[in-house]
Order: sequence, then C-alpha cells, then structure tokens
Amino acid sequence: MTDARQDTTRRPVGRGFLRSQFGMLLTTAVVVGLGVVTAVPWLLSSPERMTRYAAALLPELQGDVTFGGVRLGWTGPMTFADIRIMPRDGSAAPVRIRRIVGSHGLVAMLLSGGDLGEIRVEGLEADIVYDARRQSNLATLFPPPVESVDGGRGAGGPRRSPVRLRLDVDGAIVRIAGPWAAEPWVSDPIHVRAALASAADASHSEWTIEPVQLLSDARLEPGVAQGVLAYIAPVLADATRTGGRFSLRLDGARLPVGEPAAGTLAGRLSMHEVVLGPGPLAVSVLQSLPLKIPPPPAILFAEEANVDFRLADRRVWHKGLEFGLPLAKPGQRLDLESSGSVGLDDGSLDLTLRLPIPADLPQDRPLLAALSGKQVSVGIAGVLGEPKVVFDGSIKAMAGDVLADFIDNIRNRPQPAPASGRTLPPRPQWRPQAAPQPGLPPGQQPAAASRIVQPGQVPTPSEALRRVPIGNDPTAEQVIDLVGGVLDEVAKRRAERRAAEAANPQAVPPRRGGLLRRLAQPPPADSGPVAP
Repeated sequence: MTDARQDTTRRPVGRGFLRSQFGMLLTTAVVVGLGVVTAVPWLLSSPERMTRYAAALLPELQGDVTFGGVRLGWTGPMTFADIRIMPRDGSAAPVRIRRIVGSHGLVAMLLSGGDLGEIRVEGLEADIVYDARRQSNLATLFPPPVESVDGGRGAGGPRRSPVRLRLDVDGAIVRIAGPWAAEPWVSDPIHVRAALASAADASHSEWTIEPVQLLSDARLEPGVAQGVLAYIAPVLADATRTGGRFSLRLDGARLPVGEPAAGTLAGRLSMHEVVLGPGPLAVSVLQSLPLKIPPPPAILFAEEANVDFRLADRRVWHKGLEFGLPLAKPGQRLDLESSGSVGLDDGSLDLTLRLPIPADLPQDRPLLAALSGKQVSVGIAGVLGEPKVVFDGSIKAMAGDVLADFIDNIRNRPQPAPASGRTLPPRPQWRPQAAPQPGLPPGQQPAAASRIVQPGQVPTPSEALRRVPIGNDPTAEQVIDLVGGVLDEVAKRRAERRAAEAANPQAVPPRRGGLLRRLAQPPPADSGPVAP
C-alpha cells in the first residue's frame, strides 16, 4: 500500500516537470524567433552591411556604394538616404542620390521571390568628367569586358540578377565637364522610367527603358557636344566652337545587366539652328576633294536637323546628318550628308560622307559645267578628333563621267553659221609637228601622224597617244588629236622656257596657264562677215 501510494504521487510530478520544461523551451524558441525576426530589419538597416550587400549585387562595379542611412521593415517601405558611388582610386563620387524609397517591405519581397516593387529615386546627381581622349570617370567604375583569345567577350558579360524591380528616376541632373570648356554643361531635370527583369531567352537580366524625351531645347555647349553628342554626330568632334540648341529623344532601350554597352537603343537628336566652327572632319574632307574648297568659317545645320541614331554591336550608328559649308558666293553652300557608326569603346570611325556638287555652277566653262549635279562619296576612318579620309572609287568614277561629258561637249559644240552667204575659212587643225628627217627632200618628209620613231628615240606625247589601240572610232581619234596637240604644245613651250631661262637667268619667267585657259573658253561668236 505504501509503495503504491508513493508511485501514484510520483507520476503527476514527472508529467508536470516535462510539461514545464517543454513550455519553457517553446517559450524560449518563440522569444528567440521573435527576437531574430525583429532583429533582421535592424541587422539589414546597418549602412556597412548594406554596402557589402550592394557589392554582392553589383560585382562588375569597380567601386563602393555607401549609405548615409537605411531603414527596413517587414511590412513598411524601405528607405535609403545619402547614397554615393565611390571610386576605389579615391576620386570624388560621380553619382550621388539624396533618397531611394521602395514600395515593398521584407515580407512582400520574400513572398514574391525577389520582386522589390516600385523604386523611386529622388535627387540623383551625376558628374561626368571627360579627358582629352574622351574617356570619362565612369569608365573606371564600369570598365568594358576584356577581349578573349577567340575575339569574344570575357567572363564579365551579361548575367542574371536575383531581384526584379520597376524604377522611377525623378528630376535627375547631369553635369558634363571636359578639357573643351572652363565650365561644365548642366542639364535640365531628366525623368526616366525603367524596369529590371529577366530577358526573353532567360539567359540574363536586362534593363528596359521606356521611350522618353530626355532633353528639350537644351543649350548646345562644348562639354555635351564633345563628350556625348559627338558619338551621334561625329562632325561635332573637336569643333572650334559651338552654338545653338538641341533636343534628345530616346525611343527605348534594352541594356543587359553587367554589360550595358552590348545592348540596343534608338532615338533622335534634333539640332535647332546649330552653328559650328569647322573641326578636323570637315577640314580633312575639304582638303581631300579635287575642288580645293578652303575651310569655311562656319558649318551650318538646318533650322530643324533631325539625326536618327541607334546602339548596336557596341557602336553608335546614325543617319540623316546633314550640314552645309558656306561658299564664297552669297546664298550658296555645299551640303554634305553623313551616315555610319562610331565605336562606343574606342571612338573608331566608319563613316560615309556624300557631297552633291551644286547644279548651278558656271556653264561657260566646260569642265565646271561637266561637274554640275555630280555626287562624290568619301569614306572616313580613324577615331573621333583624328579622322582619315578613305576614297571609295566614286571620285574616280566621277572623273570618268566628267571626261565623257567634256568630250560630248566638244563633239556636239555647234559651229558658227556663215554670215552673208560667205564661207568661213576652216579652223586650223592643231597637230604635232614631225621632226625633219635628214637626207629627205621637203616634199618627202613624213607627216606628224606617220613619223617613224627610230630605236632609242623618245616619241612625242601625241605619238605615244597614237600607239594606244582605239579601233575605228573616229571620235576617239579626234580626242587623241586634241589631247596630243595640247601635250606637244606644252612640251614645246616648256623647252622654249628652259632655253630662255638658261640664256638669261635673271629674266622674269613667263606666265603659265594661258593655253589651258584659252582652250577651256567657249568659241567666240561670229561678229560679221569674214574678209576675203
């Protein structure tokens, strides 16, 4: 009885002890769990920890993202204050943001699998500084991927992002400085909406930027012209001066995460009454043309010049860039049209300039009249600021066309009509004079067209032309006679001039060019009957 009673009293004590121990453990776990849950936002709200998280999210960034303040909650919106991107070389921060506000709390982000919701960026300021090689301070933060052995990009290519978001940038200010101006160019407030999500093929993530009017009627200054717009309009590169206003529209963009330069975008640059001082590109083209036009004091754009551009294959492509070079005659100008691309990484040029020659050139000069209405195409290589002219064969083709038109003008030139029924004497035929042959009487001397050239004897220019096979074309023979006669006369006058200079070295040299000028003049009009 005693043992039974003792056993009965011990059992309740054991069950109560286990219950109390389990309750204590459960209570402790709940308290600890609540503490951990409560501490997670506090732990994540540390600016130092958030800097490390940003480095993990942006491995391609060669810098540190610092935070002046961070506030996170399970249900409330997240807020970041005083954000700066600091280069690791100790230079000033090129990007500063006053505040970033997110719509989702931690619970919403966890339940949505990494969707950060709407992110609003306020007070963004970007200071972009270019050097003389057009390399900006942002290039040190986001260096281009290294080329691999097979010519492809290295491991730093497009990548996947663990988060998704919708971005709203409100009132961003961009300052652009460089060696071209003492003061930086400052933009008007810029508004941009974008989204970060997986690409269509799910191989990487990409930023999608909505169409937006970035700038409207902004002032064109050397900083923005040389640093940014020169990739769209290469004629702006190293222009001696700039003036006017411009607008910039973005029609959309897709930029891969980790390698935005490999993305695509499109837009339009509109220039309003822009006037430039001629830069290296315009000067190089004018010096290379056969017209020998001196560089004008200014380059003029149309009042509303629209240039369509796009980014593809790491190059900025453009078309529709038209500008004019004023000529000496008031109201006339030489218009050029540019198309092609500029390398985004190295500024390399691959351009084509089309130069239509005015159709209202003087018609009283046969050579100039033959040039009217023609079009010259010139290729441009090299880099921004150091262009190189590459001829593509159009000038050679144009020269052939000009020669053909010149021959047609000579062939079809009308002869003056006889006056008062009198017959005009025939125009003297200009043919090369044959050298006299020793031992032959004057009546048996060979004519110019049939003179026998002895071995070792140098033929005259007209004889060299006659050796060219021409078939039975009488027009070609007439042209050869004309050109050969000119060459023979030039050789004769050159020999006479040299003999005169040798006899009297102090004499004034004879004036040159009179023969060709007389040949290029139209035939004189008939002024009356010819004396018998």
